[in-house]
Amino acid sequence: MAKYKTLALVFAALFLTTISFSQEAAKTDSTAGGVDQSKTDPASQYSEADRPEDNYLAKFHANDVVEKLMKTNLDQIFTLNVIKENYKDTHGDWQEDYKKCYDGYKVGVDLFYRRNIVYARVKLEENKKMINQFYQKISDAYKKDTLEMLNLCANNILELTLDSKSAADPKKNKVLFHNKMRLRVAYGQLDDAERQRSDEIYATSIFHYRVAKTYAIRILEEINPKEFRGKYDRDKADNRNRIWDPNKKTTASEYTNLKEDEPMPK
Repeated sequence: MAKYKTLALVFAALFLTTISFSQEAAKTDSTAGGVDQSKTDPASQYSEADRPEDNYLAKFHANDVVEKLMKTNLDQIFTLNVIKENYKDTHGDWQEDYKKCYDGYKVGVDLFYRRNIVYARVKLEENKKMINQFYQKISDAYKKDTLEMLNLCANNILELTLDSKSAADPKKNKVLFHNKMRLRVAYGQLDDAERQRSDEIYATSIFHYRVAKTYAIRILEEINPKEFRGKYDRDKADNRNRIWDPNKKTTASEYTNLKEDEPMPK
């Protein structure tokens, strides 16, 4: 009889151990390497008060929104990748900001491919706000850089204006005239960027800052080539939405063959 009691206790212990192990395995599988509950049941992340409507009408309206956000968010993320790569040595914190935007986009699109259209919309709208906040940070930095460049342009144009040879030399007089016009356009782009910032459309402000910087660099390189040629190659690549390669230098022929409409980025 004692022998049967001992066997019963052993089996009971094994049964409890098996249950405990299964629960731990299930917990581990749901958090690492297995099915993420946020993907299979995103509604569980929201309280009853905050949970979005998940009915036919909500799905119908969400479909168009998701299709648009998938494209616009991705286009902006591609541009953010160019910017964070170009300025990774001066703005290291942008790497983490970019990763958050990238990961947030993946979550929303993953829900879309799992046919959870309502929560795909929620996540992509959150991602849109996150991207705009990152663009705001970049816009602040671009504004500072653009103002510094335009101040240098104004100083160099002033020096050229006060040079007595400028009035007598037709070539210098032409250079002075063209660059005064460029400076005027550059400041106009700066004003446009400020208007976009006031409307909290920070991605568009980046475009205007890039155009302003392109004109500023053209001015500096033409008026004072010895000091400024090659100094802003990183910014020139960024203005064209290209990732700068520090090993590739701009040649002298590339400077002299610049077209008059070159400052406008594609």
